[in-house]
Amino acid sequence: MLTVVLADDDCLVTEILNDTIPWHDLGIQVVGIADHGRKALDLCLELRPDILVTDIQMPFCNGLEVAMELMEHDIPTKIILISGVQDFNYARLALNVKATGYILKPIQLKEVTSVLKKARDTIEMEFQREQVIQRLTSQLSENMSLMRDKFLTNLIFDGMESNDELQERLVYFDLPFQISEDITVAVAKMDEYEQRVRKEGVERVQFFNFSIKNIIEQTLNNFQAGICFSTKDNEFVIIFGEEYGYEDKMTPIFEGIEQLLIGFEGISLSIGIGNCVSVKTANLSYRCACNAVSYKFYTGNNSIIHINDIIDSNTIDKMSDLNHNARLNELQKFLLVEIKLGESMKTMALFEEYYALLSKVNQFSQEYIRGRFLELVIDAHREICETEDEVEEVNATYMISLQAIMRGESISAIKPHASKMLICIADYYSAKYNKKHNNLVERIKRYVNRNFKENISLAEIASEVFMSPTYICAVFKRETGQTINEYIIEMKMNDAKKMLASTKMKIMDISEDLGYENSQYFSYSFKKYLGETPQQYRNRFTQKA
Repeated sequence: MLTVVLADDDCLVTEILNDTIPWHDLGIQVVGIADHGRKALDLCLELRPDILVTDIQMPFCNGLEVAMELMEHDIPTKIILISGVQDFNYARLALNVKATGYILKPIQLKEVTSVLKKARDTIEMEFQREQVIQRLTSQLSENMSLMRDKFLTNLIFDGMESNDELQERLVYFDLPFQISEDITVAVAKMDEYEQRVRKEGVERVQFFNFSIKNIIEQTLNNFQAGICFSTKDNEFVIIFGEEYGYEDKMTPIFEGIEQLLIGFEGISLSIGIGNCVSVKTANLSYRCACNAVSYKFYTGNNSIIHINDIIDSNTIDKMSDLNHNARLNELQKFLLVEIKLGESMKTMALFEEYYALLSKVNQFSQEYIRGRFLELVIDAHREICETEDEVEEVNATYMISLQAIMRGESISAIKPHASKMLICIADYYSAKYNKKHNNLVERIKRYVNRNFKENISLAEIASEVFMSPTYICAVFKRETGQTINEYIIEMKMNDAKKMLASTKMKIMDISEDLGYENSQYFSYSFKKYLGETPQQYRNRFTQKA
């Protein structure tokens, strides 16, 4: 409930006002009555009423003087003046003291009630406005860090032209930089962010971003080296003050951040460092830092890269580029040949050379490197699609490889996925050829086993299995470790040993049965194979018997 003090040297006036105005209905309570100005002022200074209804003309101190005193003491009491004289000067003075109302005697109760309602409504409106201002002020204080980060984001994106505005903002947000100082901007990003965090949902993303930012801020505060803020998920911008804009000063800070993050779920950061610039041109250092951190594509995770360490690719000899491109094209052709031949080891060796050529820092752009890996994997997959039915395992690996190449944060992260795809196809062909070759070898052996007593030729065997003599010789040798002729001789000798040991057939008859033109050549071949003549072999078995 609002409070009011009534002041008039005519007691009848204050009595009428106190007794006849519906104070309770108006939501107002009379807390004091004064019969002269000094008492009215004392009551107001003590009670701080919301409203003072006072006569202008009073002894010791008139109503206008009371109002002026209250203004000087910054007491927001609303003043309603009562005057028995309709005088312009009084009205003008009422305006000077910011009176809420001006009532002429004789007093009309209806008029007084109306003026009191107006004062009440004004007070309530001001109270509501004050509450809104207090709430907004509180919210402003609570969101100060967000506003600071927004200002800093605008600063590093666009810079700032006005020195006065920049200085004002630096002071307002209590930033530890002077406009005359130089600063250095660094950009930190969590390694393997997509794989480790993004797939886990919004809550996990926000948790990691908040935690990493907090760890960086804690380390910076320990060194009093600068500030950290985020522009977006997984981009932590560090602004170092002039004292810490040097590599030897930054190193212990980065080491401290690294140690804390390793203890926090084994996280690693890659950091790009821009040039030293004025606060006003922080955007230039930020752009350099972004370029620097992007080079972790070449250097791998947990890298700290200064923009000055990066060689401008324009300085690279163009002829060297052409030579490397030509070699890459050549290697790609060789790789596809070895993959299709099922030569996994040779495929791996060629791929290592291919990777080494692509991974030279600054030699090729990220887009070009991704494109070369994609092209290689797609070409290898196309080969198997054109010659084979759908291979489920290969297709699954193919899709994973494509996604990994597009998503990989560094060339070293892309390498195992591309390699796995190529080896997968090479192994498929190898298994296919092994199966095919095993079948071929078995068919050759079956034919030889049936016909080795005849003087069969390689041409006859090749015709039987529908392959060329050269091809069947190469396959048989690779799969068994011996030539077809060696296998035929082995079959003849094994059969000869059985006949010599278990029958009384003459050596000449055995020779003829095995398809030899004469027994002398048979004896020569037998001794060369076993180290003894047929008769010596038979005698040895006869003695045992």
